[in-house]
Amino acid sequence: MGRFAAILLAVSGTVALQVVAQAVVLTSVRFIGRRTGGAPELRRTFWISLGAVVPLFFGHLAQVALWAGFLVLLGALQTYDDAFYFSLVTFATLGATCGSLMLGWSTALIFAAISRAIDRGRA
Repeated sequence: MGRFAAILLAVSGTVALQVVAQAVVLTSVRFIGRRTGGAPELRRTFWISLGAVVPLFFGHLAQVALWAGFLVLLGALQTYDDAFYFSLVTFATLGATCGSLMLGWSTALIFAAISRAIDRGRA
């Protein structure tokens, strides 16, 4: 597999993992929203925030792990530990547009989840 094809595959995998994390966020936020319907606004917002942030956090770790695997596969780094550390540190820096896009996407999801929780709590 050529380097360009490997990079496209890694980017596609990163987006796929983000979509999975998004689905988990939507499911968990809806579930938590139903369970905390009569709760005070602060408690409801707290649990909905956790329901949004935790799946996205683990989704980003999975994305970093995917990139680490590709770095080892391409021979850019020798060990998976080194590749994971490198991927984690550079995920959204040093021109890593893919990581920056995923973090921006996650920020939008978190904002939307919390905004809807607050709006529905007032309705």
